[in-house]
Amino acid sequence: MRKIVIIFLLLFWGCQSIPLREEKKVELESSLSRFEDIPVPQNFVYLPLKSFVFERNKVRIGILKYVGVSTPEAIVNFLKRNMANYGWKLRSVIEGGAIFLNFQKEKEACIVNVENIKRKIFLTFALSPVERETPSSD
Repeated sequence: MRKIVIIFLLLFWGCQSIPLREEKKVELESSLSRFEDIPVPQNFVYLPLKSFVFERNKVRIGILKYVGVSTPEAIVNFLKRNMANYGWKLRSVIEGGAIFLNFQKEKEACIVNVENIKRKIFLTFALSPVERETPSSD
């Protein structure tokens, strides 16, 4: 019995030292979103119970949440490429534990939060109207 345990442990530790395959760069394809001009990677699942949408006339406000499997780098590349295809301009990127991408289009802003949690990517799109800046009277 002791020999079986030792063999099992050796096999287990041996498997731990085998390098994992290199991840291939994958081009993500776009899927339909709750809003037609906000692209979402294909195979990402919309989380309606964690999302909020308000539309009235031409005003759109929303917190759209999705979950899927990918890498943060692939998602950032996907968003940079595909948001531009719908007229969104990238204003800023903040990277740390999570990644925030700030896009703007006409009178709307869309901040995208990309979080990698337990091998899943959680995407949060925060969409809101933006007022035009008024010059200060200094």
